[in-house]
Amino acid sequence: SFIAIKPDGVQRGLIGPIISRFEARGYKLAAIKLMTASQEHLEKHYEDLSSKPFFPGLIKYMGSGPICAMVWEGRDAVKTGRGTFSAPPSPLPHPP
Repeated sequence: SFIAIKPDGVQRGLIGPIISRFEARGYKLAAIKLMTASQEHLEKHYEDLSSKPFFPGLIKYMGSGPICAMVWEGRDAVKTGRGTFSAPPSPLPHPP
């Protein structure tokens, strides 16, 4: 399963703690790459969201700095990642 740590997570030094949490849950890290994604790459990756009003902001945000792209082996890794690392809902507007 593909999991990406977004630019703010990389900037805040969360790569190590996030990897530790996944490993503690029994997932195996199969691949990892620190990269700054190009606009073209991001537009293709998020193509299914291209008609949404937040799409331009999403592309700008995800290209604003390095991301940590990872592939994890294990059942429901994406679901676990979203449930474990997503921020709680906020009444204030925030970037996607």
